[in-house]
Amino acid sequence: MSEIQPAVNEIQADGSSTSSKPEDRFDKRYLVCAGLIIALAAFLRFLLIAHYEVWLDEAYCFIVARKPILDIFRDLRSDNGPPLYYILLHYWMMLFGDGPTALRSLSAVLSTASVAVILFWRTPWFGRMARLVAGFAFAITPLAIYYGQEARMYALALFFVTLSMVFLERVLRLGGVRNWAPLAVTTALALYSSYIAIFLIPLGYIVIAIRYLYDNDQAAAQRTATGLVAAHVAAALLFAPWLPTFFRQPSAAATQWMGPYWQAANKPMLPLQSLSIMTVGGAYYPEFIRQLGQGPRRTEAMREEIRAGRETRILPRILTPVPPVVPLIITLALAAAAFLFALRRGEGAFPYRAFLIGWVALALFVPFFFSYFRPMYFAGRYELTGIPAFAAIFGVGVSRWPKGARVAAFAVAALLFAYTWGYVQCYPSAGMNIERAKILSDIAPKGAVPVCEVFEYATMYYYMGERRDELQFMTFPRDTYHHAAWIDYDKWLVPPQEWTEPRNQLLREAGDTWQEAIRKAGPGGRVIFVRTPNDNGGGWIKAMDGAIASALGEAAVPDTGQMDYEPAISRPDKGLLALDVKR
Repeated sequence: MSEIQPAVNEIQADGSSTSSKPEDRFDKRYLVCAGLIIALAAFLRFLLIAHYEVWLDEAYCFIVARKPILDIFRDLRSDNGPPLYYILLHYWMMLFGDGPTALRSLSAVLSTASVAVILFWRTPWFGRMARLVAGFAFAITPLAIYYGQEARMYALALFFVTLSMVFLERVLRLGGVRNWAPLAVTTALALYSSYIAIFLIPLGYIVIAIRYLYDNDQAAAQRTATGLVAAHVAAALLFAPWLPTFFRQPSAAATQWMGPYWQAANKPMLPLQSLSIMTVGGAYYPEFIRQLGQGPRRTEAMREEIRAGRETRILPRILTPVPPVVPLIITLALAAAAFLFALRRGEGAFPYRAFLIGWVALALFVPFFFSYFRPMYFAGRYELTGIPAFAAIFGVGVSRWPKGARVAAFAVAALLFAYTWGYVQCYPSAGMNIERAKILSDIAPKGAVPVCEVFEYATMYYYMGERRDELQFMTFPRDTYHHAAWIDYDKWLVPPQEWTEPRNQLLREAGDTWQEAIRKAGPGGRVIFVRTPNDNGGGWIKAMDGAIASALGEAAVPDTGQMDYEPAISRPDKGLLALDVKR
């Protein structure tokens, strides 16, 4: 620590310092500080990385990525995403295996690399202290850590988006082929990672327009715009080979599940919630990010556990007396104070304020406004690409504070993070899928046919381990096998809202599913119904469960049906029903 303090003392606080100054070189002292922040980012992303069960979307990524490369491309025709993550994960698993740690470590490495990009982003308006504060904020942002521990494409997309924004800033400030060529490559790679990268495409043109209004230099604006158009045309050409698949993908069906959430949401509050969860902690996180769950309902539930004597750990007893609104207010106040200083006019011709604010705004509001036509906005997911800009604004603002205020900001940020991270460790580490997969393995002989209801297939398949290829997995509906992360709600269920009523064709599909399972198992074979346990899930899950359970009742009528129910080995409490096909 004695080596770090002089570095912190000597690092220039002004966020508008120029990179030509000697103080802004990546000297040994800066490298020590940056290295410690990168090490912190890596530590937090690998800490508890295997603590939680692999869930549906992660298991689906595993299923796709374990296939040969050509099969990955074929599978993605019925998915809703580009191929780069699956290809990288395919080779990553070849090197490191497919256990939870190995599966998620690719995202942890990429998320840590994104923090490094911020720390080594040299530009006149982003001084050394600003970069250190921004890197620290990015390293401890709970939402960034969450996606850095998830076996999904979001950490990859965030890495290439951050890198492309670095080159975009250079194109806008300096121009030149040596800047717009890497911008083209990184933009294409971002699009090959996740389509959400397209939300930020307009940013450069917005900044050019603002800069033109600011300095009225038409010739400079035209030169910059020409370079930017060239970069985007090149990026489009690099992305063109994927366009036939992109237009073939059923994107609208893949986001149908967001419709009820969008309709029920308090829409004016959604952008505010998204902004709050971009911070270093203390926010109210969406319910789907379960282990980050905190807020009044979570706190009251924890207090009830403590009062009833079911919760005895010291950490919940420390956290729950704190009213959840207190850290939320502190979080928003800290961010607002930093932003006010960041938005002050600084030195340098480049309008970095428009660049950073536009970056955050596009990440938030493009999917938000698009959702009025086709729901796709879900707080805590698609606005993820705005987190680096949020951290950069925070860094620029705090770097302009007096030294004592900066130290206080670091301390408050660390406390807010610790508050949120404490709730992460209080969340139950295990669900039922590991136990259920073990039971399934015990009761399923080789060649058995597990019929997995809706969302049960991917996680059961993953946790079956080496036995997965001995079984003949089926899904209900059967086309869910080709896109296990979602279903075509309008095809199978009566809209609108919760899709709680099955269509007739779903009832026919249920009967056809059992007939195919019986044929696959053969006389004397075993079929295992894997259903959602304990009546969990939304209305659409219950509608599908009712449809297939009704058809199962007809196929397993005692004495006259085609299958015999085996209560001795079934575990209905775990959603596992064993049936033997009659000889």
